[in-house]
Amino acid sequence: MQSIAKKSSLHVALLIGVALMFIVLGSACQEDNLIDEAVAPLIGTWHQTSRQVDGASATKDSTRLVMRINDNNICLMCDSTKAAITAKSIIKRSGWSYSGGLLNIAIDLPAAWYPVTGTNTLTIDRFDFDKSGNITKTTLNFERISDIDIE
Repeated sequence: MQSIAKKSSLHVALLIGVALMFIVLGSACQEDNLIDEAVAPLIGTWHQTSRQVDGASATKDSTRLVMRINDNNICLMCDSTKAAITAKSIIKRSGWSYSGGLLNIAIDLPAAWYPVTGTNTLTIDRFDFDKSGNITKTTLNFERISDIDIE
């Protein structure tokens, strides 16, 4: 008799465990959808229109004049520097992720970008230390362009 009660308790515990697993997995899927909605405006091809350092106009960042953020977490950037053109490496490939309101592009880590999207605009801010140890803010402004094949 005691053996049957133990088996019965084990079955009940197993059923409760399976039910909890489905609840946890269902919650995780809902959370992923929220992330997708936050990321969706970033996906696309962007042309850099301006750059500021500490609020003052600066020369555009030639390593990312065109930036394409793909939905598969790959980021492509067109580099127009003389060294890249000479080496025939004008396309840089990187990974990206979005977490906690920060856009992380692998080649920029450990620094992250703070993105703000508009209808056809993307502004990304980044904070770094200069040679003197002071914090500087770099802002890159982009506008959305038609998707182009970047290989």
